[in-house]
Amino acid sequence: MRDLTHLSNLRTSSLSTLSMLYSTLLSLAVFMFCLSLFLVHRASVLENDFRKLQGDIILQLNQPRSEGVNGKMAKMSKTREDIKPSTFQKAQSSLKLSSRRVKREQGSCRAPTSFLQLTANTNKQPDIKGNITVIPWTVSAQQGNAISQKENRIVVQEDGYYLVFGQVLFKSSSAVMGHIIQSWVSTNAGTRSTELLRCLQEMPDATPANTCYTAGIVQLRSDDELELVIPYRPEALISMDADSTFFGIIQLN
Repeated sequence: MRDLTHLSNLRTSSLSTLSMLYSTLLSLAVFMFCLSLFLVHRASVLENDFRKLQGDIILQLNQPRSEGVNGKMAKMSKTREDIKPSTFQKAQSSLKLSSRRVKREQGSCRAPTSFLQLTANTNKQPDIKGNITVIPWTVSAQQGNAISQKENRIVVQEDGYYLVFGQVLFKSSSAVMGHIIQSWVSTNAGTRSTELLRCLQEMPDATPANTCYTAGIVQLRSDDELELVIPYRPEALISMDADSTFFGIIQLN
């Protein structure tokens, strides 16, 4: 009798447990079903919103650009690719023309190049000073204010680089003839000379006539004085023609 009662209690407990498990599974199934319906609804709403947004974008792109605020926004949204290449070419051409114009105007504002050329003075004879022959000069061409002529010398008025040149046509029968170009500088101790250029030329035996030409670039200071002389030839015979004997200087900007 006691065994039957115990068996009955076990059956009752098992049925109660199964009932609770069934209820739990049923509740879970209902929850999952409701969740599925909610997700399907949200997906449908999102799809509709996406299609509406896509339609608005297509409509906006197909609309012509308008004036006013929309026109300004459209102009602001232009990229470099929207501009035609010819526009860039025209702009570059304008810049080049402006640059050339500025350079041309700057060049026109520059001071003219100063130069001075002396030729032998045919109205005078060479001056003999000891063992040195000094050629009398006269101005044949001059421009600018950076160079001047004083007595028988060229005077530099501005610091800088200069091209100095000189030529003498000799008619002496000596074996070698030549001249030097020297500068005179005033210092506290007095005046000193510096040899800048030298020219030596062999004279032909049959016809004693030959030119000696020299030129070079030198750096000079203001108030420097240049002189062309024939050293150690007090009896030098020279041509006084303007195209044969000359002495000059050109300022290099």
